[in-house]
Amino acid sequence: MTSGGFEYDEQGRRLFKPNVPPFPRLEDIYSLLDPTLTALREFDRRLTVLEKKGTVGRLFARLDAVHSSGAEGSTTTFTDLMEYESALRVARDREDAAVVAAAAAGLDENLERGDLNGLVLKIHKRLFERSSNKMLAASAGVFKQLPNYVRDPDAPGAFFGYTKPSSVGAALSDWSGFTLASDDGTNELVRQILSHWMFEHIHPVSDGNGRIGRLLVPIVLKAKGFTKTACAFLGEAVHEDKSLYIDALKDARISGNTMSFVRQMLSFLRRTADANIARLDRLEAIEADWKDRFAQTRSDSVVHRLVSYAVSKPVFTVGDVQKDLAVSFATANTAVRLLQGEEIVSVPEDARRNRLFHADEVLEVFDRFKTPTPRPSFAM
Repeated sequence: MTSGGFEYDEQGRRLFKPNVPPFPRLEDIYSLLDPTLTALREFDRRLTVLEKKGTVGRLFARLDAVHSSGAEGSTTTFTDLMEYESALRVARDREDAAVVAAAAAGLDENLERGDLNGLVLKIHKRLFERSSNKMLAASAGVFKQLPNYVRDPDAPGAFFGYTKPSSVGAALSDWSGFTLASDDGTNELVRQILSHWMFEHIHPVSDGNGRIGRLLVPIVLKAKGFTKTACAFLGEAVHEDKSLYIDALKDARISGNTMSFVRQMLSFLRRTADANIARLDRLEAIEADWKDRFAQTRSDSVVHRLVSYAVSKPVFTVGDVQKDLAVSFATANTAVRLLQGEEIVSVPEDARRNRLFHADEVLEVFDRFKTPTPRPSFAM
C-alpha cells in the first residue's frame, strides 16, 4: 500500500498528500505495545491522584513543552520557563519563552464537538498570535496559504514538500475521520500514533506543526477516554532522538509500512512515561523530606502549605506566595525565610532575578540543563 501521492506547485515541485495510514499487524508491535500501555496507565493513574490534590501535574505539561519546543530549536529550559511564569516574567529570550509557555497551555485545550480542525487552529493561534514576526503573527490561527518544505537530501532538489495548501482541507477531512474513528479491532494508542504520522505529513499550518502534532496525541487520547489525563507525552524523547523520529516518519512514507514508525513511537512513549514515574517518586521523597524538617513547627504555620507549593511551583516570588496562598506579604515573607534557612530555596545572584526563589531540588528533577544556583544571604 502506498503512503500517499504527489501533487505539484506552480514551480513544478512535488508536494506530498498522505493517505490514511494502515495499522501494522498486532504481532509485530505487541512486544512494545504491552509495556508501553502499562507504563502509560501507571503514569496516568498517578497524575489523576495529583490532579485531585491540585499539585504537581502541571509541571509535566511544561516539561513536555520545553522538550517539544527544544526539538524545533527553542533554547528555553525548564528553569527559564518557570522563571517566565513567575510574577517577574523574566527570561533570557522572552519571545521564545512565551511560545513555550503557550505550548504548555495548549495542553489545556479541549476537543469540542469533535472539531479537530478548530483545535489545531486554537493551538496555533496560542503559539504565534503575539509573535514579533508580523507574517507569522498574521498567519496565527489560519491554515497555510503557501507550501512548506523541509530539507531532505533524498528528495528531488533536496527539499521535501508537505501537502499543497489547496488540498489541506481534503487531507484534514481524511485525517479527522481516521483520528476520531473507533473500532474494537484496533488499539486507540496505535491509532493516535498513526494519526500523528498523517498530521505531520499534511503540515497544515505555516509553523509549529511538530509541536501541535505532539500536543494532539495526549489531548485526543484524553478526549476519547483512553486516558484520564493528557499524559501521552512525546516531546522529551523526540528532543533526545530527533533523528530517529525524522527517520521513522520518512521510512513509513517511503515504504508504506508503518510498523517501524509505530514501534519507535511506542518506545518514545514508554521511555517518557517511565522517566516521569521516576520523577514523581523523587518529588514525593523531596516533599516528605521537606515536611519532616518542619514537623515541630506549629500546625497552622503557612510554611506547611509553602512546602507543597514549592514542589508544584519551584520558581516563585514572595508576591506569588502572597497571591496564591492568600496570605499577607509579611506572612509570605516569613515562610519563605524559613524555607531558605533550610536551604530548600535559593536566590539567583543575577540582579535581574534576585527577587526569585528557586526550589533547586525540584528544578533538578526536571531540568537537565540547570546549573547550581549560588546561595547568597537573604535579601529583599
